[in-house]
Order: sequence, then structure tokens, then C-alpha cells
Amino acid sequence: MQQPELGKRLTALRKEKNLTQEELVERSHVSVRTIQRIEAGEVLPRISTIKILLQALGENPDTFFNQKIIMETQSKPVPSYTRTALLAAVFAGGIYLAVETILNAMGLAWLTKENDWAHWVNFIYIGLTVTMVVAYVFFMTGFIVLSNVFENGLLRIGSYMMIGAVVAISILDVSTLWMNNDERLWIPYITASVVIGALTLIFGIALIRLQDGMGELSRAAGVLEIITGAAFLSVLLFFIGYVVMIPAVIVEILVLYRGYEYVAKLETSSALPL
Repeated sequence: MQQPELGKRLTALRKEKNLTQEELVERSHVSVRTIQRIEAGEVLPRISTIKILLQALGENPDTFFNQKIIMETQSKPVPSYTRTALLAAVFAGGIYLAVETILNAMGLAWLTKENDWAHWVNFIYIGLTVTMVVAYVFFMTGFIVLSNVFENGLLRIGSYMMIGAVVAISILDVSTLWMNNDERLWIPYITASVVIGALTLIFGIALIRLQDGMGELSRAAGVLEIITGAAFLSVLLFFIGYVVMIPAVIVEILVLYRGYEYVAKLETSSALPL
């Protein structure tokens, strides 16, 4: 939420509670000068300061920000496919997580095999890889939809880059199935780890920027993605990235479902008679 609208809304909320600025100072322990500058639209305070003021005013921060989202999006039409795309992304995220977990286990088995992996297992791996990529595309489409709803350009760019990276790495995985465990394979995989790590960091930052709309869930998802990205970027700690990826995807699925609920509220409110 930007200034001066934030200041106007906080001022309106304070007056609605019949409080003076001095009384708000006593409740929040925020200096009167800071409150004056915020209400005048002169400064954009930190999220923590806004939450302190809202708690002092007896207002739920999530409700406060969600009302802002509803007012903003009511002024522009939400595409009819938005809610469907978000719900599809929720289910796709579950499928992606399950299949990716199986592929990681198979990949570990491939690295430790002694030429006793039957060729037909390769075709199972390819089938699972295709399923994973399709599910991941639908999963990321949900975040592209959210980037449009909440005007988060970094999230849109990050989602597209993550799709491209996953497709590229999947092609690399499939192309090495019939190769022996050669040390030369480490070079492309180290490169892939660095690239996916950097892109995951960007995606994590984008998720944190989504917290004004999606709340703490989005912040938690962003932090987990940043940890995952840092692990992949280090190369040596890549296995930590695979471990942290599991809760990260779970939280992201919850973020998408919350986005689905928000859009449902928007559609319901826009359908109500004025």
C-alpha cells in the first residue's frame, strides 16, 4: 500500500475509533511526529510500524490490507478464468510435489547404481518427468495469475524464469539417463544448480513482496525459497535445498489457495447490488 492512501486510511480509522493522535501515541508508543507524518502521507513506514498502529486501533492487519485489495481490484475487472486457474494451480502443486519427490529418490538411486538399472525404468522416469513439468507449469501459472491480480511484476518474471529453468533441467536429466555415471556430468549439474539457485532467490524475494496481499504465508514461502536458492547456489549444500523445497512448496500451495479465496471474495462482492 502506497502513500498518501495509507495515511488517509489510517486517519479515517483513527477518527472512526474516536481517538486523537495523542491518544494513539499512548496506545501504540509510536511518536506523535511519526504518526503525523504517516497520516500526512509524507513517509511510507515499515510494515512493523503499520501493524503496531493497527493493533493499537484494534484492527486486524490482514483485514486492513485485504480491504485495500478488494477496493483496488473492484475498480478493474478480474478475468473469469482467474479463480479456475488458481484452483488448478493448487492441485497441480500437490501433484508436482509428489512426483518431484519420487524423481529425486530415483535420481539418487541412479547416482548410486552399478549398471543394474533396467532400461524400462528409464521410460518410467521420462513419464514422471513429463508429468512433473506439466504440473509445474500449471503450478507456476497460479503465481502468474497472482502477479496480475496484485500487480507484482517481479513475481511474474520470476515465475516464467522458474518454468524455463525447470524445463531445461528436466531435459538435462532425461538426456543423461543412458549415460554412465561419468564425472563429466557434474559440470552441467553444477551449472544447473547455480542457475536454479539464483532464480529461486529472485522468486523468493517476489513472494515476500506479495505479503501485503497474501499476508505472512507469502512471507514464509519467500523465506523458504530464499533458503532453498542459497543452498542450490552454494552447490555443496544442494541437498539442503531439496529438503527445504518440500515445506516451501507446501506453503506456496497454501498461498495459492488463499489467493483463490480472495478472488472468490472479489467475485462475490462485485456481484452484490450497490
